[in-house]
Amino acid sequence: MGDVLVVGGAVVDGTGASEFTADVRVRNGVIVEMGPSLTPDGERVVDARGCTVAPGVIDTHTHLDGAMWWNPDVDPLPASGNTSMVFGNCGNSIAPLAGAQRDEIVDLLCFLEDLPVEAFRNLVPWTWETWGEYAEVLRARPAAVHYAGYVGHLALRTFVMGGAAWERAATDDEVVRMCAVLDDGLRAGALGLSMNVFDRDRALRIVPGYFADDHEYRALFAVVAKHRPATVQVLTFFPDHDRNMADAVRFGAIARDTGVRVQWPGLPINTPDDDRRPEYWELFHRLQAEGADVWPMLAFKPLVPFFSFERSIAFQRVPAWNEVLNGPAEDKLATLADPAWRARARDDWDNRTRSSMSRVDRPHEMYFAVSETGTGPLDISLLDYSEHTGLHLSDALAEWVLANGIGSLLAGAPERHNEADIVRALHEPHMLPNITDSGAHLQLFAAAGEHVYLLTHYVRDAGLVTLEHAVHALTGRVAGFFGLRDRGVVAEGMAGDLCVFRLDELSLGAEERVWDVPFGTWRFRRAPAGFRATIVAGEPTWIDGASTGARPGGLLRPIAS
Repeated sequence: MGDVLVVGGAVVDGTGASEFTADVRVRNGVIVEMGPSLTPDGERVVDARGCTVAPGVIDTHTHLDGAMWWNPDVDPLPASGNTSMVFGNCGNSIAPLAGAQRDEIVDLLCFLEDLPVEAFRNLVPWTWETWGEYAEVLRARPAAVHYAGYVGHLALRTFVMGGAAWERAATDDEVVRMCAVLDDGLRAGALGLSMNVFDRDRALRIVPGYFADDHEYRALFAVVAKHRPATVQVLTFFPDHDRNMADAVRFGAIARDTGVRVQWPGLPINTPDDDRRPEYWELFHRLQAEGADVWPMLAFKPLVPFFSFERSIAFQRVPAWNEVLNGPAEDKLATLADPAWRARARDDWDNRTRSSMSRVDRPHEMYFAVSETGTGPLDISLLDYSEHTGLHLSDALAEWVLANGIGSLLAGAPERHNEADIVRALHEPHMLPNITDSGAHLQLFAAAGEHVYLLTHYVRDAGLVTLEHAVHALTGRVAGFFGLRDRGVVAEGMAGDLCVFRLDELSLGAEERVWDVPFGTWRFRRAPAGFRATIVAGEPTWIDGASTGARPGGLLRPIAS
């Protein structure tokens, strides 16, 4: 932990209060003094004149569980003002795991989140089985940001039940065992329990969380309740309106009865869902009024996805395409040209289930963006190309990939958000923002740092939200949700996690491809966002436009009040 004196800045303290001018002194990683014109006392001085000094941003939803082992600088989080991150989301954690179930769950995680399975298998040390053992290894692993993690229910269930977790409800004895393993993880500092009831694996098997009954979930929620302020993340069936609403009612009742705080995918914020959103608002407020401490998640940047043919979950509901995109690279071109596969793919395409969230159902919003061979055409939608060639949509896509190469990319038109409802949501005290998916879907988008869009668009450019409120939403509110009571606010006695910036210098750059993922693959990232400094535990990790290489981050745990 470090010593630093940040001088001359306008402090936006993370509580929502108006900014004030003060110097901030951090000693041994803790803020020890604030006030005007503090005298340096041998610590490093950071000049913040003309800048905002705020708590470090907490990334509330990442899948950096693996990447932190081969990228301990956690690029680009420090360049985006992040000082803490949360992983183990969506029911997927890399503990507790053992034996064949470890390989199965790691493959599931890598498939769902578009991650390099070879890197997980070869670069994660795997010296643990339980979450408590995992925590001990994590504590010895420094990183450029602090980190905290959930116990994933998919890992927990398979750890106890083995292959049966994918097939049936748990017995009473298995539930008791799951509760004991979860209790061990929570005692070791896990944030709580993350759940997933709807995703499918590489072979399109539905995940083990689907087979858990209310008896199992109530028992696990009750364990979380014993470790307040631990929380539960529920990944409900959000692509389907009716099932998502039913899941929210189901788990809202369990949350109410057990007294557990829950995060829920919640509000669909795109304009095509404008007619449905009032029903979500009504349900959210009703659950709260009934005593369910349910916090909908909020992503405030419109999604602009890319679609890779090297691997992708975007075509999951078209089994023939899902099979080829996630199959062996050497077979892909031959398969795309095979008449029998073409016939099956057309049938799967025509008979798929629909979702308002799926780009496959909006081929007019999927554009040919990058050609590996230079053949093209580019900047034309899949629908237009299909109509121009007279080919079925599936055949048109296959022909384009054959001509342009597996390394080519489709791009989606930007989602259209209802900004009035986003502003309304940002002012809801029980709404969890900054759901970015950092570290996941490496070839779909660059999610890390998307909170910069809140600061640049909603605060600076459109003037829809005050700076003080935006900072509170990203810091103090988030820390309060997770029970990280020693951070998220700039005040004496709080953690010395800070970011320094000028609003007029911030920007959310365009996505660029970098080939730095182990085992020869690539990811999207963005250029540095313009933060003057990012300080973790009193030690700068990013300053004057460059990484310092410092790794003062460690494992966080919820703190009881």
